[in-house]
Parts: sequence; structure tokens; C-alpha cells
Amino acid sequence: MPESLPSPKIPARGLLSKAASRLWLKRANGSSLRTGWFVLVAAAYLLRLILMPMTGHNDLLLPAWKAHYINQGHWNIYAYLAQRDEVGSVATDHPPAAYPYGFYATTAGWLEVLRRAGLISFDGWSTQWAIPSRAWWFLLLKLPYLASDLAIGILLFHTAPAGRRLLAWASWAWSLSGAYLLLMGQNDLYPTLFTAGAAWLGGRALQAQRANQSRHESALLAAASMALLGLGATFKIIPLALAAPFALVLASRWRDRLLLTVIPAVIFGASAAPFIATPAFVNGVLFNWEGVRIFSAAQIFAAPVSLFVMAYVALLIVLVARPASLARPVDLWLIGAVVFSSLFLFSWSQFYWAVWLTPFVVALLALDAGRWRYWLTLWLTIEATFAVLLFSLHRDFSIGLLASASLSFRLAQFDAVIALFAPALRQPVEILWTVARSAQTTGRLLVFAGALGLLLFPSLAAWGRTACADFHQIRLSRWAGLLILPMLASLLVAAGIFALSGRAIGREYVGPRQAQRAVLSAEQPAFTQTLPPVSETLTGVLLNILPAESAALPSTMEVCVTVLSGEQCSQGSLIQSASFNGYGFRFSQPATTGNQPLRIVFRLTEPAAETRIVAPLASPTNVSRLQDYRFEQGQTALTAHLGRLTLLRPFETSRALAEVANHLTRDWRLAAMWPLIAVACLIVIGGAVRVAPDKPPAGGR
Repeated sequence: MPESLPSPKIPARGLLSKAASRLWLKRANGSSLRTGWFVLVAAAYLLRLILMPMTGHNDLLLPAWKAHYINQGHWNIYAYLAQRDEVGSVATDHPPAAYPYGFYATTAGWLEVLRRAGLISFDGWSTQWAIPSRAWWFLLLKLPYLASDLAIGILLFHTAPAGRRLLAWASWAWSLSGAYLLLMGQNDLYPTLFTAGAAWLGGRALQAQRANQSRHESALLAAASMALLGLGATFKIIPLALAAPFALVLASRWRDRLLLTVIPAVIFGASAAPFIATPAFVNGVLFNWEGVRIFSAAQIFAAPVSLFVMAYVALLIVLVARPASLARPVDLWLIGAVVFSSLFLFSWSQFYWAVWLTPFVVALLALDAGRWRYWLTLWLTIEATFAVLLFSLHRDFSIGLLASASLSFRLAQFDAVIALFAPALRQPVEILWTVARSAQTTGRLLVFAGALGLLLFPSLAAWGRTACADFHQIRLSRWAGLLILPMLASLLVAAGIFALSGRAIGREYVGPRQAQRAVLSAEQPAFTQTLPPVSETLTGVLLNILPAESAALPSTMEVCVTVLSGEQCSQGSLIQSASFNGYGFRFSQPATTGNQPLRIVFRLTEPAAETRIVAPLASPTNVSRLQDYRFEQGQTALTAHLGRLTLLRPFETSRALAEVANHLTRDWRLAAMWPLIAVACLIVIGGAVRVAPDKPPAGGR
């Protein structure tokens, strides 16, 4: 046999060079990957920061305005506001103060910090909107919500296993349900933070148990988890719904389970005890009309039952029947998914409560790698449909959030716009809303079924053989494209609605409703409304009516407006939808009013004998000349205007930009504060990215 050839010798210097090259390449790839995730997460928060001073809602300012009475010494604001409303004869469907005391106390504390720092003043804050610079106040009032938003992202970051941490944070950052709450200024980010924190601490307690660490440490973590639920309940009561199922997972002995359940109850009870004798607190908080609707009954087997309570009891039975040895950290996130998805499925809920479910779906996307496609699909479905359905609601909840920056973004209600300017699209749009609602309900139903199934069968490994391999084949660029899909869907729908509503920018006349009514009938077929001078180009008019007080509504009505060229008239049609009841009038040619008093005549053309159209009258508010508002019918003349009478005009880009610029530049401190907040956010995100492991995140290569 021939001799074997000697193996070539590689110099030691060459081996070291190759190893160094591989190490450098690995670090370069890891650094580039972390940079990509940093850009993805940071972009979501920079977008939030851009919109924070420009968007606002009554639900941001009204609770803060109520909370500031605590700073003025009225510590029991429930009793004070109830008495104030009674003395002032304020009629409203909402309770004087609808939230537990923890929220008002926290808000009052933040307001006091801002006041002592010289950033705001309570002088002249007589009503919630009586603030000198809205953009400045919007930014400052939303800062605690921004901190909560970041904290939820960090909790999800630490919940996820190594390699999927930045994926978890990015999924939360691009969840439209969470971002929207920040822009709107709703306080639901507080209870969301506490429930996510409770699930994270509970997971650590279970990890300590499984690792046979100190029993004392595990018990402390479990108690801290339950304490967070109690603290969350002092902002909104809903975190208490997680107390019993969490206790069943965190402890195996019934004595310990009972003690854990008592912790959040004691914390919430301590916060409620000083007000338990205050009717406004009992009726407005403990038995708030929105909260008690989770017990709404449906007829099942000839008995009225609450479907949510049925699902909740079923969950408790499953957790009691399961062996305690099967408890895993992921179970807490599964429980949250079951509780909140069943809440939205089986009872009435506000649309913005959707944020309660979001962290639990995001956590399952990161934790349950074997079923990542399942959770990703559900996350996309729920978030994308949230983005679409947002624009089916009242206009103040969508593009109307920008109206506080510029009244050019105060669009008329979209269903009225469709009926008036694009009636052929009315049915397709209704079909779109129906499809979106159906898809959202399906997504929540599958969240409920998937989470409950994994609690019932912890060892379920469906699709587990190939899922992990597929998981790593998706590139970061593809993940980025998937995560921003809900935001793109929102922008697409907003662009479509804005294009259709470009001729329906609304100037609405509102004020306190009086007992007076404007009535059109066969005997009195016309009335006249005179308004102060306006310089507008009118495209139409919307007249709100009271259907419950009306009868035999005709399908059409006539309106005539006195303009520079004379009197311009139009036939309007009856519009009855979820958000608008009245008559819409569209002018064939835009009517230029000029800077002169506006005279509008509404007239029935061929009324039937039993026709009766009733419209509300309102008193002018915050006006210098009451005599400019005059309602006339026959021999009757009143200083009033038709309630929610709306003049429509076309959108003007230059006017809108000028109004937004004036909104943002009214207080010079905004220009100084905004960059500081942006840098602080980037530092927080960058710090998390730097400590993320070099191992490529799931889907990162």
C-alpha cells in the first residue's frame, strides 16, 4: 500500500487569525442584529412621542381635572364632586368619579410634582379644557402613561427566554391597542402594567419552586405578585379577576392559596374603606355601570347566566383539578389570556380595554416557540382588526384625536359622510366593519381556546417538530414587516376615510341642552337659525334630530342658506345610523358665506299630517355676543341654536398646518422638553438592547 501523504501543517498564526476572524464576524453580526431590533423598537416609541403633544381626548383631561381637587384639600373627591354636580345641576350619565382612589391619588401626586416644578399652574383651571397650552399639558399628563408603556415592554423583555427578548418588546411596541391608549390618554395602561408585572413576578416564583431554591424566596415573590394585583385594582378593579386563578397556580396548599388571595383583597379594601360610606363611590366605582355589565345574563338551558362567569368558573375548575406539580411560569400568562379573552367574548366591554389582553398574547408569542405561528397569527388578527374597527367608532376616537391640535381634523361622523357624499359605498363599508368584527371575535375565541387547551394539556406539542426550525428561518426584516402590519392597516384605513371626508370638516355648535325643542310639523313646516358671522366655504349641513320624540319622518327636507351670491338651497335626506340621526344636506356647488351672519332655513316640502320632527335646542357657551345666536319659528324667537348643528367645509392643508404649528409652538418649553424625553427613551431601550444576549433572537437569521 502506498504511504499516506503527510498532512499539511497550518501555522499557529493562521489558526489564531481564523479564530479571531470568526469571533469578529460573530460579534459584528450580533451587533448588527441588535442594532436592527433597537431601530425597530425605538421607531415605535419615537412615533408615539411625535403624536403625544398633538393628540388628546376628554378622557385624558377630565380625570386629571377631577384629581386636582385632591391637591386643593378635597381628599374625598367622590363626595365633593357629587355635591358639586348636585349644586351645579350638572346632568350626566357618568358618575362623578368613576375610578378607584389609587388612580386619582397617583394623578394628583403627579400634578403636584409638575406644579411645584413650575411646569403647570392650577390657576384658571375651571373646566377640564381650560388650559393655556394644550400640547404642553398633553405631553406632561401622558408621561406617566409613557413610563407605564416602557415598563410593560421591559417586563415582556425579561419574561421572554434568551434570544426572543427583543422580539417580545418589539411586538408590544408595535401593538396598536397599546400605542393608542397612550395617544388617547386612557389610564388602562396602569392596570395593564400591574397585571403584566404580577404575571412576571409569579413566573419567577414558580421558577424558584422548580429549581428547589429557598422556599422563603418563592413565597415572597408569590406574595409580591398578588400585591401587584391589589395595587392594580386601586386603579381599575379588573386585576382582581386574576387573583384566584393566580393563587391556585402559585401555591399547592389550600391554606397558602387562601392567604395569597387575601393579599390583593386587603390592599384594595384598604384603599376603598375610607369611602365605603360615600354613595358616589359605591355606585360609581364598586357598582360602576360599565363594570357590572360583565355579569349581563344570557338565556342558557332556560336559566339566565353570565357567560363570562361560566368561563371563569370553568377556568377555576381546570386549575383545581390539575396536579400542582404541572404548574409552570407560562401558566400565568395563559391564565391572563383566558380571563381577558373570555371577558371580551362573553360580556360587553369598551373597545380600548383590548390592551388588557395584549401583553399576554405577546408573552405567549415569545414563550411558546413551538406554536409561534399560532400566536403570531392571532396577534396580527386582533391588532389589525383593532386598527380597522377604530374608525367605525365615534369620530373623536380616531382622527378626531388630532382635533385638539387643529379643528381641521374634526371630521363629521363617518357614517353620515358616507350617506351624504358616497352613498354607493355605504353597504361595502358596513360589510368591512362586519368582517373586521367577525375576525376580531374569531381571534379572541382562538386565544381563549388555545390558552385553555394548553392549561388542560400542558404537554401538548402539536407542530413542535418543525416549528422551531421554521422559527429561525424568518429574518429580522420579515419580522419587522409583520410587526408593523397593524400600523400600516391603520394608516391605510385612515387615508381612505380622510379622502372620503375631505369635504366634510365639521364646525359643530354645541352647548347645554335646554328643555326647549324645535318642532317641524304640517302646521309649522319651517324654522330659521341665525349664527354669528363666519368666513367659510360650505359643502353641506347636518341637522341632528331626536328620533324618540319624532314621528312619521319624511325622507327628505329642504335647507336654504343665505350666502354672498344670494340664497342657496338643497334637498337633504334622512340619515339614521349608529352614530348619527338626522338630515344631511349637500350643496351641489360650494357656498361661500363671506364674513357675515349666517341665516339657515330648514323647511318641510310636502309634510304628511302626522309628521313631527323634533330637534334639540342648546344655549351658546363661551361666546361674547349671545344675541348673534337666534332661533325663530313663527312668532317665537329664542337666544339659542340647534343642538349639534354642523356646518361642513372642505379640508384646507395650509390652514391645518398653520393650526398644528400654532398648537405646538404656543409654549416654548415643549421644544426643550421633547428632545430630553426622546433621549431618555432611547437610553432605556438602548440599555436593554446592550444587555440582550449575543445569540440571534428567534427569527433573527
